[in-house]
Amino acid sequence: MDICLSNIPAITLGLWILKKNKFVMYDYFGKEGKNSVWEYEIWNCHKRFGLILYLMALLVIHFLNGFFINNNLLIPPVHPFPICRLLVWFGLGSIAFREGFEDARTWNTP
Repeated sequence: MDICLSNIPAITLGLWILKKNKFVMYDYFGKEGKNSVWEYEIWNCHKRFGLILYLMALLVIHFLNGFFINNNLLIPPVHPFPICRLLVWFGLGSIAFREGFEDARTWNTP
């Protein structure tokens, strides 16, 4: 129910907003213009592959952190701490995602 009623509509709306406002679409896997999964640049560049693994590890830590901190410290769901924590993560995360993408995209270029 969570995936069908919350996640899929939110992702679809977010992608629509990105395309409508002509924002940059980051291609971490390097799949633009490729026909098969095996042609993606992630398999040819160790930096892209490492970046994806690093991002996955950070996201798992972030999600687990969000659940366990609130539970272990007995923070009620309506407390402002979770919202402030998410805003800090969003602000710093958007900068880090951009920097990581630019670093992987410009690997081995002058």
